[in-house]
Amino acid sequence: MVSANQHCPIPRVADRFTNIYKPGPSLYTLPTATTPDGNITYTQGTVYPEWRTNDHTFIKGPDGRWHCFGITKPWVSGDNGHSGEGLCFHAVAPAGTLTEAVAFQAWQDLPKIQVGDCGWAPAGFDLGNEYALVGSHLGLAVSPDLHTWEERGKLAVKGGNRDPYILRLDGQYVMLRCENNGINAVVSDDFLNWSDPIRIYQPEVESYHTESPVLIPYAGLFYLFWTLWDTADPSTAGYCPRTYVHCSESPLDFLGCPVLAEITVHAPEIIQSEDGRWFISTTDHPYRGIGMAPLVWE
Repeated sequence: MVSANQHCPIPRVADRFTNIYKPGPSLYTLPTATTPDGNITYTQGTVYPEWRTNDHTFIKGPDGRWHCFGITKPWVSGDNGHSGEGLCFHAVAPAGTLTEAVAFQAWQDLPKIQVGDCGWAPAGFDLGNEYALVGSHLGLAVSPDLHTWEERGKLAVKGGNRDPYILRLDGQYVMLRCENNGINAVVSDDFLNWSDPIRIYQPEVESYHTESPVLIPYAGLFYLFWTLWDTADPSTAGYCPRTYVHCSESPLDFLGCPVLAEITVHAPEIIQSEDGRWFISTTDHPYRGIGMAPLVWE
């Protein structure tokens, strides 16, 4: 935990968001699905003109381009739930650095992926000799090039039930996952054998549930970002653009750390470009698809 008198640089969105990727019309290939209230049906074999995105991840590929993968489903007004999910979108940036790729709808919409459970909040990672996507149910898919994927079963990880985030830190892999209204972490040396879960954060408000955690080392400190789902407030379900930030000296202990900042984004990723600049992404807010803006630390 950071002491009360220690200064933590505060992350701040430095400019407006650019809508880098908007999904185009696409065929819905999953089995027909209906929302719990029975009002909306997603029909297999139907081409839907608009799609929405949710939790996503970025990987720089062997082609030197940035790739983005994440949850996607047809956009139908009135449905903010998870019915119809299971496909994973794949968008690729134009050639150049990440800074150069932050341009209006410049990312190409590639065929959707249906492998493992990467359609549910995938975490992407470069393992050195291949690339990995890990979904909320711990399904592992690997690829040599980010285009051809192979299922590798499920990771043997205890605790948590959704929204993985993976970070390489001091020679180990650290995986964050949400569980009810808290965030757990597990650690591995080889990406196969994982430690018992450690509860690293718990909101003080009982109705606050955590979504989409991100762990970032910066300036000798660690920053935890998470998106709010308040079970006492139905308006926060699905696509709430409210993300909290905490700072700690330890990547595995944010218990009791106060809110350092609140950012109006949903399910963000924090990425550093090749030129050292930082960016924050957001999904479905303020634009449908994926948006990105510069992030500064002050």
